[in-house]
Amino acid sequence: MRTRTGRVSNWLLAGAMVAGCGDDGRGETTAGVTASTGITGASGATNVTGVTGTTETGGETTETGTDGTTTSVDPSGNPTATTQPTGGTGCSEDADCPEGQHCGDWSGECLPAGGCLFDEDCEGGQTCTDGMCEIGGECGAQEFELTKVVPNVMIVLDRSGSMEGDVQDSDKNRWEVAKDAINKLVTTFNEEIRFGLVTYSACVGNGCSAGTIVVPLAEFNGGAIQQFLSDKGNGYLCDSGDPETSTGNTLKALVGEPQVQDPTRANAVLLITDGDESGDCQGTTNGPAAAADLFAQAISVRTYAVGFADGILGSLAEIATNGGTMTPYNANNPASLEAALDAIAGAVVSCTFELDTVPDDPNEIYVFFEDMVPGVPNDPNNGWTYDPNTNTVTFHGTACEALKAGQVVDVDVVFGCDVPIPG
Repeated sequence: MRTRTGRVSNWLLAGAMVAGCGDDGRGETTAGVTASTGITGASGATNVTGVTGTTETGGETTETGTDGTTTSVDPSGNPTATTQPTGGTGCSEDADCPEGQHCGDWSGECLPAGGCLFDEDCEGGQTCTDGMCEIGGECGAQEFELTKVVPNVMIVLDRSGSMEGDVQDSDKNRWEVAKDAINKLVTTFNEEIRFGLVTYSACVGNGCSAGTIVVPLAEFNGGAIQQFLSDKGNGYLCDSGDPETSTGNTLKALVGEPQVQDPTRANAVLLITDGDESGDCQGTTNGPAAAADLFAQAISVRTYAVGFADGILGSLAEIATNGGTMTPYNANNPASLEAALDAIAGAVVSCTFELDTVPDDPNEIYVFFEDMVPGVPNDPNNGWTYDPNTNTVTFHGTACEALKAGQVVDVDVVFGCDVPIPG
């Protein structure tokens, strides 16, 4: 309850005598005085609110109902004025009030739900308008325009000869099923993720070579990736006889790669392979070590690992752990591969938003979902954080999940006022 220091009560002592202005003793209370408030004197009539009974003054009678309404009646019995009550029953806590009402924090009177007599009866940032608390007020609020910061994902696709192997529940081989799943991925998330494509394995006798960026990373890049893969049939797969699955060397080549060193957004690698990397290709690095190097950069790059075959989760688990994503995915048919890619994309999709202007004081930022008060907490686990270096707000934990699940449509980021801005 708010402190009431400085409040002037509009309830007077019970049993107080009431008289008009210039009273000479001729006016007297005649019945049922319990409390008095709002004393006025005009044209010989006195209206008394908060009094149950009848008052005669200057030839007129003031009748007060049990609801606090007062009516002045002239000697002929005709009403001359009616005054509505200014408040309800006095109280010190909600328990003093009838069911469905609460005790006003500042007024100390019983009020209906959402009702008020003063701004101070309302929650912070709300004002008392026509007896009801409403969002608003003179707190100098400024609402920011938000732009989602779309993350970077470089797809790293194995093109070794073993990708021509059979796939459960399909008449297509691994390469063909992988292309279908990637096409669906980049179509579904074309606006939410910036994709690029690397293919890897040695095809010309120089075994263990790193992969190549065949489609540079860019915004709305789904069409470019689909176009590249469309005419890449089984002839694109390698069968050189040399060690071909150079996963570690390929990931290592992406350390420091400018396309995934964007300081303004999240950066990730999505590895899709059908087997362990060749032992002969681990002379200088290997998959887990290279994933650790990617993740350890000042601009960290996380690695997601998908094994499109049975029995390879061991090495991929190390890659996922060292790459900061922890969980490897195993897929052995078209449905499980699509599900794995969809789950990874859902995890990658951004919960980061750039503000259109830089706030003067980050401590004066407030965030609200669906205009609900109180707002979302400033919390790195299940709320939001602000990064002054990129002027972005990032949501975490349950707040991020609510956004991704579509449970939240209206997001307000407000400066200088701890309530949302309606509209």
